Amino acid sequence: MKKFANEISAQRMLLVLSAPSVHDPYYKAAFQQIVDFQIDYARSILGHDNVVIIADEDTQPFYAGKVPEDILLVDDVRDIWMRDFSTVNPAQPVQFTYTWASMTEKQSRQVQKSFNDFADRYGIQRRHSGLLLDGGNIVDDYAGRIITTARFMQDNELTYKQAKQELKRALGASQVAILEPDEEVLAHSDGMASWVDENTLLVNDYSQTPSFRTLVLDELKASFPAAKIVEVPVQYQTNPRGQWEGFESACGVNLNAAVTYNYIYVPTFNMPHDQAALNIIRKNTSQQVIPVNAESVCPMGGSVRCLTWQLSGENARKLILAAREL
Repeated sequence: MKKFANEISAQRMLLVLSAPSVHDPYYKAAFQQIVDFQIDYARSILGHDNVVIIADEDTQPFYAGKVPEDILLVDDVRDIWMRDFSTVNPAQPVQFTYTWASMTEKQSRQVQKSFNDFADRYGIQRRHSGLLLDGGNIVDDYAGRIITTARFMQDNELTYKQAKQELKRALGASQVAILEPDEEVLAHSDGMASWVDENTLLVNDYSQTPSFRTLVLDELKASFPAAKIVEVPVQYQTNPRGQWEGFESACGVNLNAAVTYNYIYVPTFNMPHDQAALNIIRKNTSQQVIPVNAESVCPMGGSVRCLTWQLSGENARKLILAAREL
């Protein structure tokens, strides 16, 4: 019997990556470093969780021979930042309407259409919401506790109270926190906090800006009174080599991590605070922490979590089998 790289199991989550197209001029300058990162990231996932890389026909050869053939799915999704325009919550997927904070409105619609076409082609079951929201602006524990930022209120012209009610309705959430963002371009919450265990929430240590730290911690404590909240070192790298114009660097933000049932894939950057951050994360979770070097992609404004779409159950099985068949 042929042995496959992915093992269909309820204990394994599927992490899906979208390759940059070799024909896309936007990613041309960073094409090889994105490909190399995704290959290394996929290798770190294999044997722990499942992974599928979506690449168009002309881009697939850049991955061939470097990752198992049966994790490559030849198809066309028009952007690499899968977190934002796909679905949130692997077990009960909901797809919001993608915003255009990082591109024009026309481009955002094209990107979301390419995802919709892809998801429909493979029968990915999901609920839809007309609310404007990037997936990177939802951090949840998959059990009803949600974190977003005030950008969600602004995009949807909602009051604080209305925003909480809408998210509870859309996601079946029981508790919602709405934070002031720590950067104004994307204003995503997944660069600020991460649920890493059943009742443990990690948040960046904002001690260098005491008033902002108070705002963030007060909102989290009020919204999640029973949660254990732990601060993690963060070191923002100003003007890193290769920083993309118009975006805040994600270098130094270890909490942009992909959390699965048994593993946490934590971005690292060869920076002095990395080890302290990893130690704190390990101390506060029962899951295995897997470092992923993201210094080649973080100047673009995102890293591990931003590049990852997470699925479980029947949706995951469909994509795993589709990759095996091609």
